[in-house]
Amino acid sequence: MAFYSSYGAAGVVTGSCHLLEIQHLKILIDCGMFQGKEESLNTEEFGFDPKEIDYLILTHSHLDHIGRVPLLVKRGFNKKIISTKATFEIAKLMLYNSAVIIQESKNPFYTLNDIEPTLDLFGTFLEYDNSLELEEGIRISFKNAGHILGSATLKVEYFEDKMNKSAIFSGDIGQHKRVITSELQPWNDANYIFLESTYGDRIHEDLYLSIDTFKENIIKVIKDDGVVVLPSFALERTQEVLYLLKQMSEDSLLKNTPVYLDAPLAINVTKVFLKYPELLNENIKKIIQNNENPFSFKELNTCYTKEESLAINETKGAKIIIAGSGMCEGGRVKYHLLRYLQESKNMVMFIGYQVGGTLGRKILEGNKPIKIEGKDIRVNAKISCIDGFSAHADQKDLIKFVKDFKSIFCIYLIHGDLEKQKIFKKKIQDDLEDKVHIVKKGEKIYI
Repeated sequence: MAFYSSYGAAGVVTGSCHLLEIQHLKILIDCGMFQGKEESLNTEEFGFDPKEIDYLILTHSHLDHIGRVPLLVKRGFNKKIISTKATFEIAKLMLYNSAVIIQESKNPFYTLNDIEPTLDLFGTFLEYDNSLELEEGIRISFKNAGHILGSATLKVEYFEDKMNKSAIFSGDIGQHKRVITSELQPWNDANYIFLESTYGDRIHEDLYLSIDTFKENIIKVIKDDGVVVLPSFALERTQEVLYLLKQMSEDSLLKNTPVYLDAPLAINVTKVFLKYPELLNENIKKIIQNNENPFSFKELNTCYTKEESLAINETKGAKIIIAGSGMCEGGRVKYHLLRYLQESKNMVMFIGYQVGGTLGRKILEGNKPIKIEGKDIRVNAKISCIDGFSAHADQKDLIKFVKDFKSIFCIYLIHGDLEKQKIFKKKIQDDLEDKVHIVKKGEKIYI
């Protein structure tokens, strides 16, 4: 018998955690952190016994897919973690950084001491287009998800009910056009597809229009002697921003305006990107092959220390500040928002998804005044949101991912807000006439 159960990212975007039971094997796919309104769920029980899990497979290294792995280990999981090598290298950085923040919170569910035991379980690496037999009759394979560096879609093949069956777990999949990441690799067939649906209700703005808007915004703010604050995710989005700013620098559009990367995690993640040029698109590969850094340019200043961060505010005139976190929930970006949100010549430019309940979403929705570090701050700065950089596939790309599959029994929607999933479900039924089901948390499904 084979069963699937969801313990996260069911009717919500974050907290990806999916249990696959095939015969006597228990395979967990991702173990992510809940963010935004669901944050309180992080300290709850998993809904299964971590000691009974035989394998943990990680699709990629975003915290909503790996952020509770140390808690899983703390509660008894001690078997193999399977991932790509790039996912492991980035996960190491992300988990250490996460632990520092969590252990200082009101309800710390793990600390720095829990990271080393977690990292010790990595080491079973599976790269794209390769497969691994977990035991006789149960095989897994990875393909490039086109989402972030090292991200993978997972195929599980198994024998059930006197027939060979297969299930695809999308993880998070990327748009067909990306700034630096190589493209999504398609699958041809599967019986079941567990499909992310973050943007299943919409079509993204064209990437090239978004790039133009990004550059135009910066040029306008610089001309007015203002400050651009970019709350940016350390993983993927910061590297995209750096590459675009490098283009602007080479085209003499920055006018020697200082750019500050005020995010130690992002600085370290960028170093990992340079180790895996084969996972990047052709443009970035060529730059690296020419012994050039695609993420560095003359105006760039990197800030590791608190003193270097504070010194940014002593610089007069126009400047660009890239700082974490991407949803403004922590990190150094809060201090820059405190200083620059209240002046109309400045701009806060969001280039990533803002989960409901986060400070980033509140700023974006125009809640005035807002509270930062206990202070009421009136938002007078310009607020810009550019949609086209999303690392997630939109409705059109998601449909494209599944439309040519053979032998589909059912498409299961996960990793999306419930109302958006309802819209996407109807779209699949209308366009593809496939059976589709929105997964509920804790629901047990025979596959």
